[in-house]
Amino acid sequence: MTSILETERLYLRAFTYKDAMHLYAMNNDPEVIKYTGDRAFKSLKEAQDFVCEYIRLRTIKATKNSSKESLARYAVIRKEDDAFLGWCGLKLHKEKGAVDIGFRFYKKYWKQGYATESARGCISYAFSNLQLPFLIAHAHVDNAQSRKVLEKCNMIEIEKIDYDNNPSILYRLDNEDYTLREIVAQDTWPVRHPVLRAGRPLKDVYMEADEKASTFHLGMYHKHTIVGVASFMEDTHEAFTGVQTRLRGMAVLPEYRNKGIAAQILNKGEEILKGRKRTILWFNARTVALDFYKNLGYTMIGEQFDIPQVGPHVRMKKDLI
Repeated sequence: MTSILETERLYLRAFTYKDAMHLYAMNNDPEVIKYTGDRAFKSLKEAQDFVCEYIRLRTIKATKNSSKESLARYAVIRKEDDAFLGWCGLKLHKEKGAVDIGFRFYKKYWKQGYATESARGCISYAFSNLQLPFLIAHAHVDNAQSRKVLEKCNMIEIEKIDYDNNPSILYRLDNEDYTLREIVAQDTWPVRHPVLRAGRPLKDVYMEADEKASTFHLGMYHKHTIVGVASFMEDTHEAFTGVQTRLRGMAVLPEYRNKGIAAQILNKGEEILKGRKRTILWFNARTVALDFYKNLGYTMIGEQFDIPQVGPHVRMKKDLI
């Protein structure tokens, strides 16, 4: 089977039906799953069903994306003898707007550098091939082995969290090819126009408040290309009280979506607004993005409405302070 990526001693490939026996065996070792929050499979059949469903879902996503480069956990295979060592890979958390890296190995292969080597390979693949702007990871506070692996991969400890009902540490690693910074209104146009005003004159991307001193714009760059933007403007709506700001022109180029870019831009905007003592951020959201905003803590206000030449929208808001 074709490998997804290779390292010095290993290659990583998609799961096959035969891998169920390995997943069954690993999850039936109490020490392997001690800090994971997972349970042992009740039978080999249950593990086989799990693998079949996982393969089915991965196939659907790969077909839908028209690409073999997708987020997944992969089997880790030793080159010298094709031994199945464990798994390592990436997983999208839509509710967090982030991708995490995880791994699990047979106990007999612990402390041989395989977890670190495969994780580093996945990080390189995530940043270079998939062009992800950052990765996160979670490790139980008492899981010294996994925490050591993440730290060897240069992941930075962010904070203590509750993950799957376990006290855990959240780690993060940023892709140095990305930068998020304040920009001027015209810098937003290469993203605003094709995403929000496709097929219309370029002048239609201009907004009246673009040049006001109270307005600020954020842009995410991948290397030297701007790939995501958002604008934050003083504006009031009669349904809200407090010191209001309106989000407008939020857009990410199609090839850069589902990478956590929009969430990063929005989080940075909220941080700036809090520093300026703004109390409410509101906006008219396209209905296709409703779940994305809900996952970031925004509330839908009122009923759906239509904006001519743009489409169906809902009004949303978040209390910042």
